[in-house]
Amino acid sequence: MASKIENPFVMSFILPEHAAALYEHQYNKKLDKRPPIDEDDLAEMSMVIYDSIRQDFAVKVSWFKAYKGELGKIYSEWGVAKIDKELRQIKLVRDDGVWWIPIDQLVHVERV
Repeated sequence: MASKIENPFVMSFILPEHAAALYEHQYNKKLDKRPPIDEDDLAEMSMVIYDSIRQDFAVKVSWFKAYKGELGKIYSEWGVAKIDKELRQIKLVRDDGVWWIPIDQLVHVERV
C-alpha cells in the first residue's frame, strides 16, 4: 500500500479545498501549451489542404483547443477537406461524420 506522502488521497481526512486544488493540479498536468507555428509550416499546411480540395484525397488535420488560457489539448481527425472562407473554418468530411475546425487553431496537416 502506498504511503500517505506518496499518495495524498490515501489520507483519511482531507479538506475539500485541498482536494479541489489537487485535482486541479492533476488536470493542468495533462494540458499542453500550443506549439509554435512558423510561416513555412503554415504555407505547407495550406498547400496540402489546397491539394486535398483539388485532387479529392484525405488529409489528417491536427488542431489545438484551448481550455484554460494558453493550456489545452491537441485533437486529430482525418477526412476530405473543404474550406468555408466566410467563417474561416475547414470542414472535414468522412462517411461517419463531419468536423468543423477553425483555421486559426490548426497545428498540423498531412496527407493520409
